[in-house]
Amino acid sequence: MKRVLAIGVLVGLLTGAHRTQAQTSRDPEDISTGQLLEQRLETETLAGSTQQAALGKNQAALLQLGNQNQASIDQRIIGVGQGNTASINQNGTSNLAAILQNGAGSRTIISQAGANNVASSEINGYNTESEILQKGNGNRVDQRLNVDDRRYSVEQMGNNNNLVQRESGSTAPGYEVTMKGNGIRIIIEQGRASTMP
Repeated sequence: MKRVLAIGVLVGLLTGAHRTQAQTSRDPEDISTGQLLEQRLETETLAGSTQQAALGKNQAALLQLGNQNQASIDQRIIGVGQGNTASINQNGTSNLAAILQNGAGSRTIISQAGANNVASSEINGYNTESEILQKGNGNRVDQRLNVDDRRYSVEQMGNNNNLVQRESGSTAPGYEVTMKGNGIRIIIEQGRASTMP
């Protein structure tokens, strides 16, 4: 009786293991539109990563829901100090997001909801924070921050809005940009030296 029970348990375990393997080895093309694709670069979420960043390690999180979204995160710690944290959250179709961080202690968050939105954030410096939120379609943010100890926030609500933001060595504090509507175009450049003829 014990032998029959042991064989039955072994067969059950092998069948269960085969079923689990079949579920986890799905072809990426078999994933339907409504399913969540999640990629994490570390086992912790960004919210719980402050301790790791304080230890000098970079932390990144990427969450995508929808079709044809693209994202990249490139982090480099320069010098000694806290690590950088980055997060990209995309919900929609054909959104593109890129984060580049050179320095230490910087934090970047990009959230996109809609279609055909593009957000690019480059931070060169220390302890600089940027948060970009896009809701709508066809919105663009091109952000380059070459500053230390600043905080920036960009919010676009609507369609076909465009922001070009350049900060370098300025003494101005960080600020918030809110764009609500359609077809708004803003260029912000601070700290750039120009010559007069």
